[in-house]
Amino acid sequence: MSASKDSSSTTSTTASTTGGQDRLAALHEQISDGVAALVDSEAWRAMLDTAAKFHSYSLGNLLLIGGQAPQATRVAGFRSWQSLGRQVRKGERGLAILAPCTYRPNTSSSTTDSTRQQRQDEGGGPAAPAASAKQLRGFRVVHVFDITATEGDPLPEVAPVLLSGQAPAGLWEDLAGQVAGYGYALERGDCAGANGYTDPRRRVVRVRGDVEDAQAVKTLAHELGHLQCGHVADLPTYLTCRGRCEVEAESVAYVVVAAHGLDAGGYTFAYVAGWAGGELTAVRQVAETVTRAARTILGRCSAGTAAGSDDLAGAA
Repeated sequence: MSASKDSSSTTSTTASTTGGQDRLAALHEQISDGVAALVDSEAWRAMLDTAAKFHSYSLGNLLLIGGQAPQATRVAGFRSWQSLGRQVRKGERGLAILAPCTYRPNTSSSTTDSTRQQRQDEGGGPAAPAASAKQLRGFRVVHVFDITATEGDPLPEVAPVLLSGQAPAGLWEDLAGQVAGYGYALERGDCAGANGYTDPRRRVVRVRGDVEDAQAVKTLAHELGHLQCGHVADLPTYLTCRGRCEVEAESVAYVVVAAHGLDAGGYTFAYVAGWAGGELTAVRQVAETVTRAARTILGRCSAGTAAGSDDLAGAA
């Protein structure tokens, strides 16, 4: 009789685990489907045309930008913003980065090609570069501005829609407790144009204070997703692979709140599509990381919560 009970219990647990895994996978697949529906549109192509006008920054400059404004999203120079129909507001302080100083060697140099070759042959170093090639002389400080420091024409985008309504009962408290477990303080208030951010230097998670409860708890789940996925533990990797990190964190948030009966598709699909560049493979490649992080978060939730989240959490 005892053996029969143990066998029955094991079978039940296995079925529950498999079912939970299937449901997590199905929730993540909803994100891929939502992104696919967005990227085949004129609005999406207009957004990509605009995105192509933004400069790609080096790792060093990404670290500088992240250290000064962790909530920054779109950054450009003064004239670049003007070319996009926007102006930097008077009094705004720029973000200091380093720009290379290059020069073109004087073509009238007395050093001949034969002399350069002789130096190289005699072990005196490589031949001097051709006169037409620019050479790095050093760096100078320049300033760039986040989009929140500008005003003017709206940029073409497929914008996420803020969630409205109430949050699932008890979910905010559960997620806040997990944030505290990572040693981070939780704040509500202005986020300089973002809905929330995680600041590893001050060890603070901040959620915008003027959004409705449903959006606030989804944003909190997003920031907890960054912590659970280990993004802030390796800041250089986060800054250089930010697209992947944002896709992972938002996907975790979608799964967590969906398990509690809150549909965040109106926000998540556009957000993930933007950071993934419309590439469905980028969304699907993070499925394992997302489901693992979501399971862990759900397993620590006491809000029991609705929509069978206990089964999802058990799919470890």
